[in-house]
This record gives sequence, structure tokens and C-alpha cells, in this order.
Amino acid sequence: MYRTSSTLLLVVMLTACTMVPVGPSKDEKASKINVQLGVGYYQQGNLEQANEKLLKALRQDPESSQAHYAYAVLQHRFLNKEKAEEHFRKAIELDPQNSEALSNFGAFLCNQDRIDESIQMFMQAVENPLYKSPEVAYTNAAVCLLKKDDTSREQATDYLHKALAARSNYRLALINIAEIMFDQDNFEVTQLYLKRFNVAGEQTARSLWLEIRNELALDNPARAYGLAEKLKADFPQSNQYKSWLELSK
Repeated sequence: MYRTSSTLLLVVMLTACTMVPVGPSKDEKASKINVQLGVGYYQQGNLEQANEKLLKALRQDPESSQAHYAYAVLQHRFLNKEKAEEHFRKAIELDPQNSEALSNFGAFLCNQDRIDESIQMFMQAVENPLYKSPEVAYTNAAVCLLKKDDTSREQATDYLHKALAARSNYRLALINIAEIMFDQDNFEVTQLYLKRFNVAGEQTARSLWLEIRNELALDNPARAYGLAEKLKADFPQSNQYKSWLELSK
């Protein structure tokens, strides 16, 4: 059975911000600056300062979708689910084209096992032709669906293909589709996706463990044991290496 992480990561990104209308007021300009400062502090791990700047941004411009969105992610970090959902919904109400907010709200809902609501948010995000990261929403939708049940695997695979159509080297989509192919005994196809994953970046404990099992399935034990040595060297404390030790007893 396919196994996936139960938690999707929420991040604040301002690369797809909705532009402030022509002729913004002084408060709107100040709010936008404080949102940027708040996001900067959040990314640095300075949550107290992030909270201060984002609250100030909301006071300066209560109609700022970006301020509500960033504050929602911060509240999620504080584990304040009710307030996070309130501000996610406000951000989307103010700007239904705020795809970053939609995608992150989808991840938020998925983390609470509200799968159907989550998928709706992801699909709304990718409907925006100006969304710069559709591969993220498609991949998150796939991962979320795989939490539901095995009958959703076909739809999840379709979402992953769409993610890779948007960005062919998106590693999170590549590793997820490789795992699905492995579970379906498509070992040569799994190998192809893993090669693409490795070309796009460094091997991980997750990818090495999948590659080890895939090479064993392809009857390449020497290759598998070589990968196991790399897993031991690079990730000796990982759950994947512990699984290898159990398998190789």
C-alpha cells in the first residue's frame, strides 16, 4: 500500500502577490511593506516580530488579501487552527485569484483530513492562469488524495502528471509518482522517475530507500547493496536505514 506523509507544509510566498491597485492609499502602501517585513521575519523564524508586523499590516489595510493570507499561515504555525482558517477564508474572499492562499489553505485542510474541501482549494488555485506554481498545488492534491484511500490512486497519478507537465523536474512530484509506480510493480518505470529525481537534485533517504527496493525487485542486488551503503553513510539515523537493517537481516 502506498505510504505518504500525513502533513503538507504551509509556506508564505509573495512571488504571486496580487498587485496593489493603481493609486494606493498611504495605509495600503504601509500595509504592503509590513506584510513583506512580517513574511521576512517568519521565514527567519522570528515569529514574535512576524506577528507584530502582520497585525500592523491588518490594521493599516483590513482589505489586504496578502495580509490575511500571511497571518493565516502564521496562525497555523502557532497551532491556532480556528484563527488560521478564518484568515485563509478572508484572504480568498478578498481575492479569489490569490492562488498561493488557495493552495496553502488546501494544505491546511488536508492536514485536518478534510480531503474533499482540500482538493477543491487546490483545483481553484490552478484555475488561475497567472499562478506561478501550479505544480505545487497539483502535487499537494495528489498527496492529499493518497491519504484518502487506494481507489484515489488513479486521480492522484493524473494530478502528478499535470504537475510534471507544468514543471518537469519538480522533485516532490517525481518521488511521489515513482512510489506509485513501484507499488503497481512497474519497476522499470519507477527507475526512470528515480533517475529524473536524481538528475534534478541530491538523493534523499526517501529516494534511496525506494531505489534500493526497486533494484532488488529488478534483481540487481549488487546495485541495491551499493545504494544501501550510501543510505548508511548519508542518513544513518533515518527510519529508511532502520527499515533496510530490518530487511537485510
